[in-house]
Parts: sequence; C-alpha cells; structure tokens
Amino acid sequence: MAKPSLYSVLETQSRDPRFAPFVHRDAYGVWGLKPQPLPDIILKLVLGILVAPLKATLTVLGLALACNTCRVEKYLMPVLSISKEYRAAWTLYWGKIWNRLALFGLGFLSVSWIKLDHLDVRKQAETETEAPVIVSNHMGWSDILVHMSRSWPAFVAKEDIDKVPIVGYISQHIGCIYAMRAIKETSKSAAVQLKDRIAAKAIDPTSSVRPMLVFPEGTTTNGRYLCKFKTGAFLAGAPVRPVVMHFLNQDYVSPSWESINIKRHIFVMMATLFHKVICYELPIYYPSDAEKQDPVLFAENVRQNMLSYCGNQGVPNLIPCDSTLENKLEYHKLSKATIAEHSGKFRKSIKKE
Repeated sequence: MAKPSLYSVLETQSRDPRFAPFVHRDAYGVWGLKPQPLPDIILKLVLGILVAPLKATLTVLGLALACNTCRVEKYLMPVLSISKEYRAAWTLYWGKIWNRLALFGLGFLSVSWIKLDHLDVRKQAETETEAPVIVSNHMGWSDILVHMSRSWPAFVAKEDIDKVPIVGYISQHIGCIYAMRAIKETSKSAAVQLKDRIAAKAIDPTSSVRPMLVFPEGTTTNGRYLCKFKTGAFLAGAPVRPVVMHFLNQDYVSPSWESINIKRHIFVMMATLFHKVICYELPIYYPSDAEKQDPVLFAENVRQNMLSYCGNQGVPNLIPCDSTLENKLEYHKLSKATIAEHSGKFRKSIKKE
C-alpha cells in the first residue's frame, strides 16, 4: 500500500478540533505546503524576483523614517527648545504616516478603520477620547504595523525585540514593555508593568504616554476564531477599546502568520501584489465595579462583547473557542515531527532533543 503523502498526513492532523484556530488556511494549505499548479509557482517566482525586492525596500524605508522621526524628537527637538507636547504630537503624526508607508510596502493597499456604534441604542454616544488600553484579536506579524498606523500605541514585546535594528529603537521610544521569561512574580514582571502603565494612563488620559496595545488571546490565530482572554490587559480595571481585525481575501494568501514557516510566509506575502484589512473599532468598554475587582470576569465580558458585534454592523463572525497556547504548541510539535520524519530527518531531530 502506498505511503500517505506528507501533506495528507498534516491535513489529517489538522482536523483535531483543539487545533482549529491554529491551522493555516489559504490557497497554500496546511503549513503552506499544499502542492501548487505549475503556472502559480512560476507566477510567484516572477513576482518574488521583480516585485518582492521593491516591496521590501519600501517597507524598510517606512520603518527607517519612523525610527528617524523618534530620533529627531529625542535628540534634535530638545536642543531647539520645542515643547514636550509638540514633540509628542509631531512624532505621533509622522510615526503613523511612516507606518502606513511600511504597510503599503507590504502590499496593504487598503487599510480601513470603521468606528462602530453601541448595539444598545439607549447608550449615549461616547465623547472622543483615548482609552488607556486597546485589545485586539491577533493574527500575525503585520498586526502591530496596522495598529501603529492608527494609534501609535506601545505594546508588550519579546525581551530581545529591543535589539532588533530600527524596530528595537522604535519600541524603546514609544515605551514598550519587554516580557522577560526569566522573571516571574516580581515587581518587574511584564504583567505588573502593564497594570501600572494602564492605570497611570487612565488617571491622566491627556498625557503624552501612549496607550497600550494588548493581544489578550496570548497567541496568534488564523483569524477565524477568538480564544479565551488572559487577564493582563484587565488587571488595572481601566476602560478598554476593543478592536476586531479582519483580513480580506484570506482564501488566497492569508496575512495570518499561523502555523507556517516565517520565511515561506514572508516570501508569499511579498510575492502577492496586494492585501486588504478592515479594523472595526468597538465603543470603549467601561468596567463595572464587579469587573474592576475581578479581572477574569472583566476579560471574559470584553471577549463576549466583541463576539456580540460579530454578525452586526458588517463585522465578520468569529468563532468562540477554548483552545489554548498549550494546544497550539502540541499541534506544532506533532506537525514538526511529521515533517521531519517525512524529510528523513526524524532520527536526527530526536537526538538533538
């Protein structure tokens, strides 16, 4: 009997309901390994040679200009005795523009933001204000650029992101919080820093400190599900601005970086002419006294609030699920072992472990 192909085995493994939010779903299939027609392969190679370098250059240019904008604010403007308020406003204005240029380089020709009304018409329309924290579903590495082009927020980043050229300096300048895995329950933990930062911004919403962007699912999904929320963004008991992001044309090339090799994903993204994203800004969610005292309740109610908008006012449906990061890691371990076995490297990978 013929041995099943690698792709058929991976596809079978991906059918486990626990893994559903983490399966890469577009024309390139599970793990981006679905066999493609020869004309499509040739087209992608041509675009990869002719278009991808131009897109990459434009993306790096946008990020470099954003980085230099931060440097001008920090080093030049104080010498010119320009006020702190003006410096912050200047960087906010140009930072958002340069991030939009970087997104354009990635192929995001259309980035739409839609502010939604309250589902309950009895509630008054909110005054224009800036919530101390933005919570959003999370699908990939382009998400932060999308939010940066809108609100220029700080965010929780991996501990070594500050060492990355250009991006590292920007993250330091806007006040990102670095999650250090070695630090657990100490005063310097990311969760404590996040709580303090959000609380300070809530006390003084007009301060130049940027709002925090948090992806409360704690990991990425393929954009079709909304997993349980972690409590970090809700510990301060401050108002939050929920945002639902939705990539269009996901069935062809999905910008969701979910269970696919990063190099493969970047190449496919760069060799695709354009992408589209719509971001739905929900009304600011003000916690009740009970929610302020119970971050778990607060987190779940905000999640349910986001789900309640799905299917209303044009917001696409998201499927609620209980899958966790542990399920995702289990799926990745299973798939990577299968890939290694089929490529003849299974025994070698076991020895390394």
